[in-house]
Amino acid sequence: MPFHINGDLSARVMNTLQAFSPALEVYSIDEMFLQLDGLPEQGNDLGHRIKEKVWQHVRIPVGVGIAPTKTLAKLANRAAKTIPKCNGVCVLDEPHKWEWLLRRLPITEIWGIGKRMALRLADLGIQSGWELATAHPKTVRRRCNINVERTIEELNGRSCLELEELPPDKKQIYCTRSFGSRASTLQPIQEAVALYASRAVDKLRSQRGLVTTIHVFLHTSPFEPNYYSASTTAQLPYPTDDVRLVASLARRTVANLYKPGREYVKAGVGLIEIQGRRHHQFDCLSTGQSEQADRVMSALEAVKRRYGKGAVFLASQGVQQPWAMRQHHRSPEYTTQWSDLPAVS
Repeated sequence: MPFHINGDLSARVMNTLQAFSPALEVYSIDEMFLQLDGLPEQGNDLGHRIKEKVWQHVRIPVGVGIAPTKTLAKLANRAAKTIPKCNGVCVLDEPHKWEWLLRRLPITEIWGIGKRMALRLADLGIQSGWELATAHPKTVRRRCNINVERTIEELNGRSCLELEELPPDKKQIYCTRSFGSRASTLQPIQEAVALYASRAVDKLRSQRGLVTTIHVFLHTSPFEPNYYSASTTAQLPYPTDDVRLVASLARRTVANLYKPGREYVKAGVGLIEIQGRRHHQFDCLSTGQSEQADRVMSALEAVKRRYGKGAVFLASQGVQQPWAMRQHHRSPEYTTQWSDLPAVS
């Protein structure tokens, strides 16, 4: 029986939940699924015990939804947060319980059903969660897709979506930020783009990927006259995870987008064609990334792991970075910064 939790996740929350079940899927930054099959304790009591244990260990309020499938568990979690009588925990363990909820839900509240899909389903006379659950799966599949068919099965308590205990690799990686102060010259824009490229490559290397194409964009404020926005893609000479190569290409690309006499407020870099290093197909006409580049990147990674992310960086990122995003109202980092610990006198 899947269990869905919604709240601000951290490593401590994960450790707390793994004490209940090792089968755990981190679905997003504030959501996760847990497999509860085989546990001696079930139902509402278990949900409240999990909720109380997370609050006791981490002091984070969470909503808990328990149901036979992941889709129903998401609905149960929604009910736990919106129905005061649930007190933060909702268990949909019998058909009449999820029928009661589905009859009161618009179809767009169902996990995986967006506005466009809702319009397609409306043509079939399906506008509520219950109408979708009672629709013929094969008929709906012919008009929509197999994912909607699986959703119908899940709404009837038949599990079609397994837990993904290992998150899938990202197919695209973007790093974009607004500038802390407007940039009217090319240098600060190139520094920012080099930094964003470096952060994107860090994420790329964490999933052992190589990139062949990057996307770079730049724009002024859309709320002011003479709005300017430009973007383009650029091809790398071979699949790579060398931050020097990616940052250099990003700097050259944004220079082609830049037009003087304007004040820019945002830029970004995306790695849009990614392939796994394990399944990389070599080209006999191209040497590809050198072993020396691999050793350099491994050395940079080792330094960052030991001394922190800012211990070593590309000179093209700049040192002062007056364009950096303002973070004056950021929440204190009580668990990672000594200076942010509250003082008691």
